[in-house]
Amino acid sequence: MTSPYETWPGLQSHPLGREALKIRQAYSKSCRLSPLIALSDPVRTPDIISWAKALPEHCAVIYRFETFDAQLAKALREITRAKSQQFLIRSETHSDLSDGHHFKRSADLGRITKKRSDDPGALLTLAAIKEGRYSEPLPALDGLLVSAIFPSESPSAGTPIGTDALKQRTQKWDVPIFALGGVTVQTAPALIGTNIAGIAAIGALKEDKNGR
Repeated sequence: MTSPYETWPGLQSHPLGREALKIRQAYSKSCRLSPLIALSDPVRTPDIISWAKALPEHCAVIYRFETFDAQLAKALREITRAKSQQFLIRSETHSDLSDGHHFKRSADLGRITKKRSDDPGALLTLAAIKEGRYSEPLPALDGLLVSAIFPSESPSAGTPIGTDALKQRTQKWDVPIFALGGVTVQTAPALIGTNIAGIAAIGALKEDKNGR
């Protein structure tokens, strides 16, 4: 298996990126999505352009929004292309502007399966449900974002589930899982051994390159 340090060399420039590479090194399966996912947030990353420009090369970037801004999406596409970053949009459309799509946890799984069938090359990620079971098998995803793992500043994070519950999910759901919520340079080492594919972050990538 190719070392993630060779596949995603730009992540070594950021402390949290280096932690993500360690996690991918321990992952037992394959995953074509970057080990580190950066999510924009309408409230927590109001200056998305400055936020995006500060991200390390070779991470994946997910553009989330309250109202879609085509000009902003185009600007993000240019930034991510220049930095060799995968770019996803929280939308089922705009394929011309992105490498794939990020779906809300309330998304219809059948629609994701159809999207996979219609566009096999697209990167597809989904925000995992916090409780309960899926009504049907999960579609072929490149990443399932499970949150919150640790205490988080996000108002929607809820009660953290911890690493034991995260590991249970990796055993139950046969898709690459990414840990989201309270993941920092300090907490990331605890994720080794959970068999996740990588980490996702908002606050830890917002401003501080030390990952705090």
